[in-house]
Amino acid sequence: MSLALLLTLAVLQLGWSQQTFKISGTVTTETGVPAHGFLVQSGNPNVPDVTTDANGYYELEIPAGEDAIIAPFRNNDLLNGVSTLDKVLIERHILGIEQLDSPYKLIAADVNHTGTVTSSDVVTLYDAILNVINEFPDNTSWRFVDANYVFPNPSNPFESPFPELFNFNAINSDISGVDFIAVKVGDVNGTAELFLGGAGAIQGSIFFDQDDNCAQSSGDSPLTNWIVVASNAGTTDSFYANSNVYGDYELYLPPGTYDIEVVQASGLFAPCTGTVTGVNVALQSITTVDFAQQAVLDCPAMEVELSTYLLRRCFQNYYHVQYCNNGTATAEDASVEVTLDPYFIDVSSSIPWASVNSDTYTFNVGDVQPGECGNFFITFKVSCDAELGQTHCTSAHVYPDSSCVAPNMLWSGADLIVTGECVNDEVVFTITNTGDDMDEPVEYVVIEDIMIQMTETLQLPAGGTKTETRTANGATWRLETEEAAYHPYETFASATVEGCPDGFVPMSYGFVNLFPMPDEAPFEDIDCRENVSSWDPNDKTGFPLGVGERHFIEPGQPLDYLIRFQNTGTDTAFNILVIDSLQQTLDPASIKILGSSHPMTFVLGDRGVARFIFNDIMLPDSNVNEPLSHGYVKFSIAQKPGLPLPTVIENSAAIYFDFNAPIITNTTWHTVDTDFIEVVSSVSDVPPGFGELLAYPNPSAGDVIFEIPTERPVSAIFQLFDPMGRQVLRENFTENKCRFQRNGLAAGVYFYRVEMEGGGVFSGRVILK
Repeated sequence: MSLALLLTLAVLQLGWSQQTFKISGTVTTETGVPAHGFLVQSGNPNVPDVTTDANGYYELEIPAGEDAIIAPFRNNDLLNGVSTLDKVLIERHILGIEQLDSPYKLIAADVNHTGTVTSSDVVTLYDAILNVINEFPDNTSWRFVDANYVFPNPSNPFESPFPELFNFNAINSDISGVDFIAVKVGDVNGTAELFLGGAGAIQGSIFFDQDDNCAQSSGDSPLTNWIVVASNAGTTDSFYANSNVYGDYELYLPPGTYDIEVVQASGLFAPCTGTVTGVNVALQSITTVDFAQQAVLDCPAMEVELSTYLLRRCFQNYYHVQYCNNGTATAEDASVEVTLDPYFIDVSSSIPWASVNSDTYTFNVGDVQPGECGNFFITFKVSCDAELGQTHCTSAHVYPDSSCVAPNMLWSGADLIVTGECVNDEVVFTITNTGDDMDEPVEYVVIEDIMIQMTETLQLPAGGTKTETRTANGATWRLETEEAAYHPYETFASATVEGCPDGFVPMSYGFVNLFPMPDEAPFEDIDCRENVSSWDPNDKTGFPLGVGERHFIEPGQPLDYLIRFQNTGTDTAFNILVIDSLQQTLDPASIKILGSSHPMTFVLGDRGVARFIFNDIMLPDSNVNEPLSHGYVKFSIAQKPGLPLPTVIENSAAIYFDFNAPIITNTTWHTVDTDFIEVVSSVSDVPPGFGELLAYPNPSAGDVIFEIPTERPVSAIFQLFDPMGRQVLRENFTENKCRFQRNGLAAGVYFYRVEMEGGGVFSGRVILK
């Protein structure tokens, strides 16, 4: 061999020994969704591991001539995509009712990694769902299969071993197409969120530190459904989680630096560490951040909530009563006082009442420990004497109701309450100051349906009263007053009278729930519902309903959402999942469960996705048992602070019955704004020389004459508004009489406003039959 050839070979060998070759491929799901941020290992100590990009692509640089074992790996986000729906699907497969239709779903169902799908896999999966275990004992959270592998028997992928890695020896060229299918163990319906693949985790416990050592010990107790917020220090992104029954939480976050804090559920607690700042999250990292909560004062803090599916006239209905002690000490000899609407008859309850006084029932519930909740049901019939569409109000008050937290020193001690009643042909409101002298006046308004009839101020001494009387005309009347500044619970007090005088035709119904209830104190709750004869089986409603066509509510007004569902299928619903992806205008950190028809688990995650899991609900179909085919969940949530005006808040939910496609509810919406009643409000201001405006006939089945008693020339603008506040007519009023022609307007209550040239306003309501 010549010297030149030897030198050439040496150079080639030297270059080859310094060369690297690329091994590349993708990691996707069975349906082709890229798995972003998943770790891919080379099995070579000289080659660092890599993570997949947004397209699921990875690339490894392997030194020439060396070996590599290519294998993705991921073993966190245990419950990503896993729910009781997967449990049901696996059970149906085992029972032969409906087979899992792909080898990857069968691999996902093999939770215990035994090469078979059995009931033991169901047991392990259920333990994970209930947070009994935080990892699969004999399996990883994800498995990966060679994407090019063809299963000899797709109905049994375990018949022969399937490749979960690639083994390359003495690599001497680039290798592409080393692709994998990612399988989320336990997720047989493919709902895992691949965003989590490009994430790290922050996890920890929230607990009542009863020995005050800022460390978790055996004597401490978990705090359930406390909200954790992770705020990205470099963006406006926030992520949310809630603690489970063991006080544990878990957040999955994209890489970044975060501030972590717990939303304080009660002023009786204080954290050992407030906001934990600068927590760095890297891909696949797991960081533990615990929050010890210590008692500021040893004091109970009782709370009560009422909820119901609906009120059906002439049928049996029920209220669910839930009470909790959110304090730091035992509530001794607790009791719940429930005042039912007078149209509720044939009353019974799931626990015995201790006493009854007219429509008020008292239930003794014994000692309630810190963090403990209880519930009971009250069953009744809505009397057939009630008018269809009539509103029925029920209230609850839980004791003890005293607070150990000192009120703001700037509060005068004044405490206003408002009562309203129908007395013969009059609506009588009474405002009473049950506290100390008021140190400054407050404003109150009287509203007829949706029209402000009067705005006034008052300043009452201790024990003082103020009475406002209106002629009963079938309208819904509401008096609302501001509370004294710095009141510890309430910002307003109100009372509403509907259906006065009794038997007046027609009555105006449907106005009570347009406005919020005066139940801001945690120890009391008021629920008002209109009785119905028909309804949508799966829907969503936001309370208060809001005023007018655009459903106006005030800035800062919290919303109570009721999501109802009914099994209208042909078989029992074993499990139901309700998912509510909260809009950015709502504050997930403020969410609070108000009640549900059946036991359920609440899970908050991501940027504000609320999941309500009804496991083993066994809801019969409506053909077999219509009364028991219904269910619901109710929760409250606050607006994000500082929303621009006006802002529209929209919300809907998805309802999953077992393995079926979701049912999407209607979209409920509200408009946040101020002074929204102004368009149809007025204060009577009759100019000199004019009498009160007359409207006749009223009620009317046809035209209506509007007459201003005067001999003077008349120049005015006449406006008519429908019950939603929409203007349906505007015209000049040039004589002392104006004939309003109905022209096809629907029956109902309408509001008129006559603005006089040079000043003066007439207003009122007219009823079209």
